Amino acid sequence: MRRVLVVVVALVAMATTSVGLGLGVTAASAHALLTGTDPRDGAALKAAPPRVVLSYSESVRVAGDSIRVLDRSGTRVDLGHAGPGDRPSQATVRLRSGLPAGTYVVSWRVISADSHPVSGAFAFGVGGPPDAGAARAEGATSGSAVVGFLFGAARFAGYVGVGVLLGACLFLVLLWPAGLRAAGSGRLLAVVWGLAVAASVAQLLLQGPYAAGLGLGGIVHWSVLSTTLDEQFGHLLLIRLLALVLAAPLLRQAARMGRPDLWRRGELGALGLAVAVSLAAIGHGGTGDLVGLSVVSLTVHVLSMSVWLGGLAVIALLLLRTASAAEIGAVLPRWSRLALGAVLAIVLSGLVQSWREIGSFAAVVDTSYGRMVLYKVWFVLGMLGVAALANQWVRRHYGRARVSTDEPADSAGTSAEPGALPGAAALAGLRRGVVAELALAGVVLGLTAALVNIAPARTSYAPPFHGTAFAGPMTVKVQVGPTRIGPESIDVYAYAPTGKPQRLVAARAQLSLPKKNLGPFTVPLNLAEVGHAHSDQMQAPLSGKWQLTVSLRLNDFDEYETTMVYTVH
Repeated sequence: MRRVLVVVVALVAMATTSVGLGLGVTAASAHALLTGTDPRDGAALKAAPPRVVLSYSESVRVAGDSIRVLDRSGTRVDLGHAGPGDRPSQATVRLRSGLPAGTYVVSWRVISADSHPVSGAFAFGVGGPPDAGAARAEGATSGSAVVGFLFGAARFAGYVGVGVLLGACLFLVLLWPAGLRAAGSGRLLAVVWGLAVAASVAQLLLQGPYAAGLGLGGIVHWSVLSTTLDEQFGHLLLIRLLALVLAAPLLRQAARMGRPDLWRRGELGALGLAVAVSLAAIGHGGTGDLVGLSVVSLTVHVLSMSVWLGGLAVIALLLLRTASAAEIGAVLPRWSRLALGAVLAIVLSGLVQSWREIGSFAAVVDTSYGRMVLYKVWFVLGMLGVAALANQWVRRHYGRARVSTDEPADSAGTSAEPGALPGAAALAGLRRGVVAELALAGVVLGLTAALVNIAPARTSYAPPFHGTAFAGPMTVKVQVGPTRIGPESIDVYAYAPTGKPQRLVAARAQLSLPKKNLGPFTVPLNLAEVGHAHSDQMQAPLSGKWQLTVSLRLNDFDEYETTMVYTVH
């Protein structure tokens, strides 16, 4: 008994940890990636440009103050009223004319297509290169940590409330209608309904301050809320809230009078489908390619997970505590078959969504999104393991016992039909297994909440480039990553003929795209350690086969260079 309790406590602790993963909501994890800037980061211009243009990997929403351009004293030098560029994936702002020589910092914050904010900063110079580290302080700024925490908590609570509500309704209406009038069923439905409503309202109020980088005070500003209400995110949340409100009297009537008639069951089913679709279409599912397939797949995923999660909640909290042995014997075998179908649907829809969001096997292990999916799969496998044990338990105890909800059980918990039914001790063991399965489900929901806030692997992953060449007597190894449009980092390692790191006094790189007649762009390299040069200032504005020339100086007289070609995706 103690060992079982220890296991359950450990699983609950893991669930709590997973909730923490889902609460860490920061703009740095958003999903629109900056792919280019004009002027580019670190540019040294002869004259000030008329405007600043930012390009992203997907369409973005731009507010009037989304882009700020500051001089070294912190004074704004843009004209304000930032807006979209020539394409939906661009943002631009005009600058004042006649800007003097100096360093200028561009600080930006836009909203990606999946409703997440993304922000950053870069610097350019007029009359010379910008001061080193000029954009670092601006780029490090982010939104309110309190708002981010509360928004993540609301998202997690929404998953729990919607999942248990939909699954519990299906279980009670289809598998155990008598349970609708059982002690505690009304309270369970009321609690999870209230949780789903409260979480939806909280997300609706917090999305505006979260996206704009404001504190909790932003909740009371109508302009902030109206912006959310004008977006797809707000529309879907309003649909969810309307469906939940319309379902309330139906749920209340069912809890008082028992199983609803066919018409009301159909009405509840339609409202539940609307809630599931609203959950599936927010975030990754509503953006990118093949949106229709994605929403359908995620809706199936949400409904299947709800069947599993809500069924487990009803079994643990109601069925095994209040039902007779005959009722339990009639319901559990049917539940096992339904749960098996839900698991198959979860696996198939999960594979579809993983293919859409990850795209390649390499991205599974080389991106945060892919690794988080692996953790989620690991805990789902844990749920499947516990579920398999529970299914064996049901087959062992109810496989031969033919029972019915209409057959009375005697005081010993047995039926008049042949085949012994389990007693209280056996049912207590099953209840502990169901609680363990629910704890693992908590971990899975926490990881799901975290996944929503991580850039999909298909967007963020680009295979790193590794190249080896010779430069004079040295062996040179070069690593570039990520190999996609936008900022890249480069590491150069030089080795003497003896195999030891070669001491360098200076290093630089030049980047060009011969097919487009671009470049060469000079990339200064910083000497990090003996034989190692590094830079985060390299940027590829276009896809294609780029030519990278690395020059390494050993002393005042000896300098060698080598050229490699790598592909930007």
